[in-house]
Amino acid sequence: MRPRTLLLAAALTLALAGCGPSEAGESTPVPTPTPAPATTSPSVQTPALEESAPVGPVWTDQVFAKDFTAGDGTVVMSVEYVFPSIEEAQRDPAWQKIQDYYAAEGMAYLSDATELASYAAGDYEVAQAMGEDFLPYGESMSYRVAFQTERLASVVRSYYANSVTGAAHPANYQFSETFDLSTGDKLTLGDCFTDAAAGRERVLDLLAAKGADAGYSREALEAELNDAYFYLTEEGLVIYYQPDTLAPYAAGLLEFILPYADLEDLLALDSIPS
Repeated sequence: MRPRTLLLAAALTLALAGCGPSEAGESTPVPTPTPAPATTSPSVQTPALEESAPVGPVWTDQVFAKDFTAGDGTVVMSVEYVFPSIEEAQRDPAWQKIQDYYAAEGMAYLSDATELASYAAGDYEVAQAMGEDFLPYGESMSYRVAFQTERLASVVRSYYANSVTGAAHPANYQFSETFDLSTGDKLTLGDCFTDAAAGRERVLDLLAAKGADAGYSREALEAELNDAYFYLTEEGLVIYYQPDTLAPYAAGLLEFILPYADLEDLLALDSIPS
């Protein structure tokens, strides 16, 4: 899920369209052991060890970065989105599917940035005309692998943007994906349970119990619950709420860890801690 819908309306209101920006892109063979000198006993050669295949994906980065400039060459927007990549993804169709998913996400983010950069160029032209300082727009994405077994992987992504001129603060959001490593399919929250409706009700019950001490009602927790905002850890299923939803922006991201023991009678997931 991309955050453009959260930012674009503000950008359209606060930024003036100006001149469009320009883009500044950018076996070794195994040696055979030498036999020992002949003796009364025959020599023994040690066979070369075969490389074993990794039991799961090995994660690396795929980076989508670009600087956008105004007509005079001034950089008006810089972006760097770092998404997961998998080494030798072509060895497994499921791995390749995950790799392709993130490649498509990276290209989509760059496409959105290209559109937004035209507003950055307009802001720059206005600032120049009024003799004011201009702060270039900037966006970034990073990620971490929060959980991985032979069957499952959860990736958590952090997004930052200062790309709405006049906003009270930068934008910080979190996104996540959980994959079935045997198929490459991205799991929904409902996929985690044998009964999706019952599982969601259990999640809300646990959230209500945890949120009560902080003053969050079950009604508020349910109204703001986004089924895409979850991931797995060794400790349990994590449900999170974006800043400025349940609580003021200053409270930041809110996360609730729901232990697997409280969900195990409904869980449909393999290879999770008991």
